[in-house]
Amino acid sequence: MTFKPLLQHFKEMKHYFIVVVLVFAFSFYLGWSNSSQYSHFLDGQLKGLKTISQSLSNKENPQLWYFIFIFLNNAIKSVIVVFLGLFVGVLPLFMLVANGMILGYVLSLQTNESTLSIVLKGILPHGIIEIPVILLACAYGIKLGMLVWKSGIQLFVPVKGGTARAELIKVLQLTKPLAVVIVVLLLVAAVIESTLTYWLVHL
Repeated sequence: MTFKPLLQHFKEMKHYFIVVVLVFAFSFYLGWSNSSQYSHFLDGQLKGLKTISQSLSNKENPQLWYFIFIFLNNAIKSVIVVFLGLFVGVLPLFMLVANGMILGYVLSLQTNESTLSIVLKGILPHGIIEIPVILLACAYGIKLGMLVWKSGIQLFVPVKGGTARAELIKVLQLTKPLAVVIVVLLLVAAVIESTLTYWLVHL
C-alpha cells in the first residue's frame, strides 16, 4: 500500500475541500446563532454526550476511558462515513452539518469563560487535527456520492472519454490508504484530547 497516489489525488479534491469547509463554517454559524428551530436537536446531542462523559468520569481511570471512547467513536464514524457516501453522499453531508452546528452551539453556550479561552483550552489542542480529518472524510464521502450519481446518469446518457464509473473505481482504491491516514491522525488527536486537553479543561 502506497500513500503517494492519495496525496496526488488531494489536488483533484480541492473543490470538494473548499465546499466542505464552507458548509462546515455555515453550519457552525447556524449552531452559534442558537436558533430555536435547531436548539432542540442540538440539546439532545449534547445531552447524550454529557451522559457519556459523566459515565466515563466515574470510572477508575477516566483518562484512559476517554481516550478509548474518543478514538473509537471518531475513527469508526469517520471511516464509515467515507463509504456511506456511496449512498449518494447524504450521510457525509449530514455528519458535516451536525458537527459544525454542535461545535458552534457549544461555544455559544459558554458564559463562565471567554470563548477564546474555551477554544484554546478545550478545542484547539486536538481540534487542529480532528476537525480537518473529519472534513477530509466527509469530502471523500461526498465525492463518492457524486460519482454514484454520475455513474447512474451515464447509464442512460453515454459520454466519450473517461466515465464516472472508472473514476469511482479509482477513488474506491484510494479508500484503503485514506482509512489508514484517518485512523492514525485520529489516534494522535485522541491522545492529545485525553491528555493535554483533559488537563487544560480541568485546571
